[in-house]
Amino acid sequence: MTTPTLPFADLERVYEHLATTLDALPEAQERLFLAQLALALAHRVPDVAHVMAAIEEARRGTETATS
Repeated sequence: MTTPTLPFADLERVYEHLATTLDALPEAQERLFLAQLALALAHRVPDVAHVMAAIEEARRGTETATS
């Protein structure tokens, strides 16, 4: 896992905003929104290795959630 750069309170604000945004979208648009969000965030990271590591971290998180 990577070292967090946002304070926990800010991370909670991000989570809440993301959840609210996803709830407001039609289900058919959720995957597109998440892909666009991931690419927009990746565009702000200057190191491709960090982006790839974040993708793997998220993938492992989904495996844990479904186990």
